[in-house]
Amino acid sequence: MRLHRFMSDAEYQALLRGEILENDTVHQENGARSTSVGFCFFGEDPDKAIHWLSGLVDTDWCVTVEYDGPRLRLAHGLYSDTERRDLSRPMVAGEAVPMVKRVEFCVTRYSLLDTTVIKATDKYKGKYLAPKVVQGLVEKYLAGRSV
Repeated sequence: MRLHRFMSDAEYQALLRGEILENDTVHQENGARSTSVGFCFFGEDPDKAIHWLSGLVDTDWCVTVEYDGPRLRLAHGLYSDTERRDLSRPMVAGEAVPMVKRVEFCVTRYSLLDTTVIKATDKYKGKYLAPKVVQGLVEKYLAGRSV
């Protein structure tokens, strides 16, 4: 199955070194509206997916893989519906954000034994805020400080 994953440079380099990558994060426990556990992959065009994933994922690399391994699990997540929301307009506190349920695929461990890298691009790097930066801005906003 051909899938995509946005990832940090550290994860990408570890994958290329042949390491077995492990992640047991239950994303719902961290406030995400997703049934995914571990690493998340998606099937949509990355140029479209970046609009609902930006701020939630590291965008150093977008890697397209052919996943042949076991353990791949179907999951779902609720994301901002970028087709029903005017992205050129700033969000207003308290405004309802239209959401859409999206298919995800997840796995708690993977490596080059499970995947073949088809393509990797860093074209998204530096164009979107990293999750840690977004979290810091949200915390400042919720504390009533200027962002």
